[in-house]
Amino acid sequence: MSYQVRLLARARHDLDDILTYISERSPRGAARLLASFEKTLTMLEKNPFLSPLAPETEELQEQLRHVMFRTRAGRTYRALFVVVGDEVRVLRVRGAGQPPVTSNEIEL
Repeated sequence: MSYQVRLLARARHDLDDILTYISERSPRGAARLLASFEKTLTMLEKNPFLSPLAPETEELQEQLRHVMFRTRAGRTYRALFVVVGDEVRVLRVRGAGQPPVTSNEIEL
């Protein structure tokens, strides 16, 4: 089964903020991070259930999953998502050092 991956507005905004921050320091680094993120989305199209439940799942009472992706320098980012039918909805993108998401930061 193939899944359709949809990046929701808040996730797109998160990613834009992260890429803007990185591109101010290293445009090539931002391009590599975007490539890593796009590769991650391709993986989610194939099987999103390979990704574990996010720590926030219990508080949010949703099957919130997360998948990690990295910069070349090794900084870890994660995309938080839910699977609804044959659709993967990416809800948020979090950078290294950001606190866990709360229920009012998630829109399904």
